[in-house]
Amino acid sequence: MTSVKDTSFGNPPLLEKVGVFTSIILYLPLFLGWTLINSPFHRTNKHKTWTRIVGDRLFYFLTTRLNMKQLQWALGDTLEVYKNYMEGQKLPLVIDELAENGRLLWIGERRTDRVILYFHGGAFLLPVPFFFLPFWKFVQSELEAKGKETGFALLQYSLVPTATFPTQLKQAVLAVQHLISMGVKPQNIQLTGDSAGGNLVLQLLSHMLHPVPDVPRLTITAPFGGVYLMSPWVSLTGKTSSMITNDDSDSIGIKALTYWGRIVLDGAPEKYRSYLEPYYAPEDWFVDLSTVVRRLFVTDGDAECLRDDIAVVADHLGKKHPRMQFILQKHGVHDDPYFDFLLWPQKVQSDLTPVILEFFASGFE
Repeated sequence: MTSVKDTSFGNPPLLEKVGVFTSIILYLPLFLGWTLINSPFHRTNKHKTWTRIVGDRLFYFLTTRLNMKQLQWALGDTLEVYKNYMEGQKLPLVIDELAENGRLLWIGERRTDRVILYFHGGAFLLPVPFFFLPFWKFVQSELEAKGKETGFALLQYSLVPTATFPTQLKQAVLAVQHLISMGVKPQNIQLTGDSAGGNLVLQLLSHMLHPVPDVPRLTITAPFGGVYLMSPWVSLTGKTSSMITNDDSDSIGIKALTYWGRIVLDGAPEKYRSYLEPYYAPEDWFVDLSTVVRRLFVTDGDAECLRDDIAVVADHLGKKHPRMQFILQKHGVHDDPYFDFLLWPQKVQSDLTPVILEFFASGFE
C-alpha cells in the first residue's frame, strides 16, 4: 500500500507537543549547564561571553532535539513572527501581497530609492527566527545614521512541506518584479539571505543565468547593487569534514542539517540539483554572474558545520566575479551576527556586523 506524503504544516501529535515542553523543562537546563561548565576548556566557547554561549547552544539544542513538526508548531509562521515584532516595536504593519501566496513584509516605510530585499533562513521549513528582525532593524538604523535611509523588505515565502521547489524561487522572482514595478531601480536593490535564504538568493541568480521552466523569467535593466550571503546553505547533503568536527561548537548541528536536507530534497528532480545545491554546480555555472550583480559578499564561520561547503562555493564565485569578498570569521558559528540579538543585553559582539554595514552602505548611492 502506497503511503500518502504528509504536506501539512506544524501539526505534531499530542505526545510530540508534550515532548516540546519536556525537552525544554527537563533536558535543556542540563545541556546548557554542562556547556557552561565545560566552556573554559572548549576551543571556541572559551573566547565568548556566557550569553553568547547560551544563545548559540540553546539554538543547537532545540534544532537538534525537536523534529520539523514540533519546531513549526512552536515557532508559527513568518507573518506571525513579523506581526509580533512590529507590535512590540510599536511600528505599523506594512505588507505587500504577492502572487503565489508570497508576501513582502516591510520594516518601516516602503521606499523606492534604496531597498534591501531579504530572504530568511530556516531550512525552507521554518519561519524567520524572532531575533533575526532586530538585527536587520539595527542595520537599517545604522544605514540611516550614515545618510543612507533604506527600505527593508522581508519575503515571506511558502514553507516545506506545504510547498516545494520551485515555489520559493517563483516567489523570489515575484518579489523582485514587484519592487521594480514600484519604481525601484535594480542597481538600488541589494539582495541578502542567510542559510536557506542565502540558498534562495543563489537560486534566483542561477535562474537568471539558467532559467527554470515554469518559473517566470527575471530580466533587469542593470545588475543588482549587491548580494550578501550569510552562512549560505549551499549543500543540503553536507558531506565535508567540518560537518563532523564543528558539531560541538556550532549553533546548528549535523543531525539537524542532514535531516532538514533530506526533507527539502525529497522528490526534487536531479536536474535541479545545481539550483538547490550550488556546491555541486558545474564549473561554468556562474560564469556570467557579473551581468546580474555588481558586488558579492559571503561570510562563513570557522566554527560552523557548513564551513567547508561555504568556502568551496565562495571560492567558485570569486573565480567568476571580480568583486567578490569572502570572510571566514574566527570562532564564528552559523549565522553568527544574529546571535548577539537573541538574549539580553542585545549588544553587537560579532566583528562581522560593522563589515556587513559597510558593504551595504557602499553599495547604495
